[in-house]
Amino acid sequence: MARRVERYVKAFEEFTKELCASNLAEEAYLVGSRARGDWASSSDFDVVVVVGDYVDPIDVATRVRLLKGKSVPLDVVVLRRGELGDPVYAEMLRYARRIC
Repeated sequence: MARRVERYVKAFEEFTKELCASNLAEEAYLVGSRARGDWASSSDFDVVVVVGDYVDPIDVATRVRLLKGKSVPLDVVVLRRGELGDPVYAEMLRYARRIC
């Protein structure tokens, strides 16, 4: 199991490099249990991608998923900048760790 976790972490690091280099995101954050530090070996990576207010979030989510390939257990939420003030999203970002 430890090897699988190590593979996921390495694959996630590669994914984040590609995401940040892609210019798909104005900002990106790791959220959820991995950001809080209370994750289990079966935990996925939860990522919030912030885009401009006039960008199609579904298009960006699709393109981000293509970047990740199949090697990273990942959930992606794409938010427009104007949505960041929503209390639900603010709570989700409470323990966020900035990726890029």
